[in-house]
Amino acid sequence: MRAYADIEDPFGSAPESSGGEAPGSGGQPRPPRKKRLPPARKVAYSAIGAALSVVMITIAAWLPVTVAPLVLISICYNIVSEKCGIGYGVITMLVSVALGFLCSAANVAVLVLVAVVFVPYSLLCFFICRLDYKGVPRTVARMLIVAAFAALEVLIVYNIGNALITVNDYVDLSGIISFIAGGNFALGYVMVTLIAVVLFVLVDFVYVYFSRRIIAKLK
Repeated sequence: MRAYADIEDPFGSAPESSGGEAPGSGGQPRPPRKKRLPPARKVAYSAIGAALSVVMITIAAWLPVTVAPLVLISICYNIVSEKCGIGYGVITMLVSVALGFLCSAANVAVLVLVAVVFVPYSLLCFFICRLDYKGVPRTVARMLIVAAFAALEVLIVYNIGNALITVNDYVDLSGIISFIAGGNFALGYVMVTLIAVVLFVLVDFVYVYFSRRIIAKLK
């Protein structure tokens, strides 16, 4: 009888008890259980996420916009990961990058940015999903993690840029550093890193705000 009573109600109804409290819980209401998605629904989420990501990669590759579509790609990855699990999220990332290469192989810059910035950023967001912008401790912790990630990405993008010197559309951090600091590399690099940290934290705030609301509305 107890095993039968513990079966999750497919309609999500609360357990019957006086005052809406779970028996034997010391008067505390039982928290709602998280519903598990069937495999077919997970595959559908993954397929839709990959398709939308490919569309965003194509837009970023062929139109004079880059950052906004790539941020939307991260939201797609994050939604699939949170709704279906990290395995489906990784599959979605791999499929979208592979299809994006077929659709936008001429634009190496966008593909590199997706692979080295926004895919790792999506994975990072999955592992720090409990850190949101509600409460000072969680806000500070998430901002520090995102800031460290942004500083690391500046270093990675800069080094890759030196290897892709012949790619015209890639982010020319060397040129930006020289322009900002007037030839002082150390000062320019610090300034570019600080700008990247501020921008990434702002992007992360918007990212969390919209992704949480989209996930809450999905069934």
